[in-house]
Amino acid sequence: MRIIAGFVFSILVGHLVLWLLIEKTLWPYVRKHHPVDPDHQKARLSWLVGILERAIYTGALLVPGSGIQLIAGFLALKVTARWHTTSGPRSSVDSDNIWIIGTWLSVIFGAVGAWIALGHPPVLTNIRSVSPVQ
Repeated sequence: MRIIAGFVFSILVGHLVLWLLIEKTLWPYVRKHHPVDPDHQKARLSWLVGILERAIYTGALLVPGSGIQLIAGFLALKVTARWHTTSGPRSSVDSDNIWIIGTWLSVIFGAVGAWIALGHPPVLTNIRSVSPVQ
């Protein structure tokens, strides 16, 4: 039951909070104080990516020994995709700032969801320290 509660918190509560923050607060603020970013008006599936990434982060932290690596891999994939789409001149960095806020809040919701599912903070001791003398 805790696992279901963890995923519900991560995915659904995370979605509601991010929707309220980004779509109902940050984008209206940006439109009011800065020129409209023409890319924001295009059809997007960022909400679906957010749901998927929060599920990935939560699930990754439930797997002992690989959570950090899975999260790092997904973030690298996400940054690579973003890098390709934002190469060249841009009208503003507002969308980048909102993207970063959404990404890191999704990581946090995923970690809290894993905490709820496990009943304790996810163990991150799988990261080995490299000894300079081997």
